[in-house]
Amino acid sequence: MSDTETAQSAQKLSKKQLKALRFKAKTSNNAAEELKTVEETKAKEIENAKKRKVEEEEAAAAAAAAPKKKRKTRRGKKHRGEREGDNSGPRFILFVGNLPYKVTEEDINTHFKNCKPSSIRLRTDKGCAFVEYKNADLKESKRQMDIALRLHKSTLGGRKINVELTAGGGGNSQDRKEKIKVKNEKLEDERTKRTVAEREKKRKADAAKEKEAGGESEPAGEDGVHPDRAKLLQLE
Repeated sequence: MSDTETAQSAQKLSKKQLKALRFKAKTSNNAAEELKTVEETKAKEIENAKKRKVEEEEAAAAAAAAPKKKRKTRRGKKHRGEREGDNSGPRFILFVGNLPYKVTEEDINTHFKNCKPSSIRLRTDKGCAFVEYKNADLKESKRQMDIALRLHKSTLGGRKINVELTAGGGGNSQDRKEKIKVKNEKLEDERTKRTVAEREKKRKADAAKEKEAGGESEPAGEDGVHPDRAKLLQLE
């Protein structure tokens, strides 16, 4: 048997076969030679495996120590997040959800007539849109966006739409989702406070009108309904 054949057979020998070969080698010169070749082959394989491992570890260490090259950008291409004519500053973008699937940009512009967006990205397949307010004056952009946020739960095309804050960058990463969640929780808290303040203002205005019309009267209840009116409602 040649050295190559012996090496190949050495790789195929099971533990049981190797044990039998060692037993035969005690009484057979041929078996002894074969056993010697098998053991030398295995020893070489172990040594080569150790060398490969050392080389791989050295290569990994060298790669980690090497300075990272700066990523080049193509000339004429803008960096991610940059926009034409405005490469810095905050972006005023709102998410508008629960839209009718047949809604058009014209419908959205009409609904937001008091705060028309600078641009609209409509996703009819998802029933949503992203509206952006982009003015030279950042305060004006913020003012228009605040007006648009008041259209939350307003009706468009027979549906109550959601108008919420979003975060730039796109994607569905957990970090981005968390940012959007925190923003909208804060917004919802502000909406609740504003609603309570508006109801209180209306209650006082109604009480003042009633006083002017009928003279001194008992103040309205907490829910804005006059006590006498509340009693009548309970009797009906």
